[in-house]
Amino acid sequence: MKCSRRGFIRLAAGSAGANIFSGCWTALAADGVYSVSLLGDTHFDSTDIRHYHRDYTHSTTKARYELHLREHVRNAEMWADRLPRLIKASAACARADTAFVLQLGDLVQGDCGNPAVHRRMLDDAHALIKGAYGGRLPFVTVVGNHDIRGDVPEDGALAAFDAWQPPLMAKELGVPVSDTTFAFRQGPDVFIMVDFNSPRPDFDTVKRLLAETADARHTFLVSHGPVIPNGASRWFLLGGKDRNAERRELLHLLAARNAIALSGHTHCLEFYDCVLPEGRVTQFVANSVWTKPELARATIIDQGAASYGARARAKKAKGDAKKGLLALVEEYRPFVKDYLFAHAAGHYRLEVSDAHVDAVFYGGDSRTPDRTFRLR
Repeated sequence: MKCSRRGFIRLAAGSAGANIFSGCWTALAADGVYSVSLLGDTHFDSTDIRHYHRDYTHSTTKARYELHLREHVRNAEMWADRLPRLIKASAACARADTAFVLQLGDLVQGDCGNPAVHRRMLDDAHALIKGAYGGRLPFVTVVGNHDIRGDVPEDGALAAFDAWQPPLMAKELGVPVSDTTFAFRQGPDVFIMVDFNSPRPDFDTVKRLLAETADARHTFLVSHGPVIPNGASRWFLLGGKDRNAERRELLHLLAARNAIALSGHTHCLEFYDCVLPEGRVTQFVANSVWTKPELARATIIDQGAASYGARARAKKAKGDAKKGLLALVEEYRPFVKDYLFAHAAGHYRLEVSDAHVDAVFYGGDSRTPDRTFRLR
């Protein structure tokens, strides 16, 4: 039976309570060999700063507002040239076995001050990126902090995103999605998409999705905020101090599945390989925020397990240990067997098979691989 790419994606929606199958398979899915075009944060914006931010005129603090204005200037410069070239290169590197495009959150900048404008920003980002791939590949995104960012609740950014993402993911994947945390099956594998924004996620939902997909060959947990922190901040999945018990339980659940965690948020390229008593968790953090031309070449800052937590130690030396970052690093240090932190921006490809899972990094708008990370 002939089937579209969408046909061999199966999904378990975040609040559906049961696995849903598309009922259509291809030889590609049966073989379990495929690739995924991967993008990190993109912070989609206009070269005309007022196009999306005209109504963004208030702030909780003057300093925060001015920081955001500087980000708008940064984005306008990026999207004038480098980001369109990066996305075009990613599309050019898609292959016959590429199953879908996966974007790791902060698809847009946000900061619209108006829910209708926020929705238009999301629509415009989706149309531009999906269109770059010729409209032929499903486009899948996980929610980042900027995707829901206004400045006060009255901005309506959160409601706009919640009304936008689930139906769009349902359309892209061809099956029901009813929550910003959901899971879908790609052949024998599962991708669990987790909304990391506080007070989300609903940890019971994450555990249920893991339980319902226990037969998966490879388990990918996708969250905008990393699962394993680098010690620079508490912006990671279940990073609040009141969620420590859930964070620790999740790490052990993922280890029992030998899971691969995919995330963005840090605007850097990172690789972690962790071994726990239950098994292994490998984390890959991707970045597509190409703010400077030189980021097209990876500059390695820290490498090796011994360098894990260097930024947390530096913060403590500066007297900034109030968030318990150093203690957090010490908690994870026994598990970290390999680590890499680099300043880099580009696009990526996941290559998935029975034998291996690789993440291939292309610097900037290059169409020649820079390096490959063995995730499994």
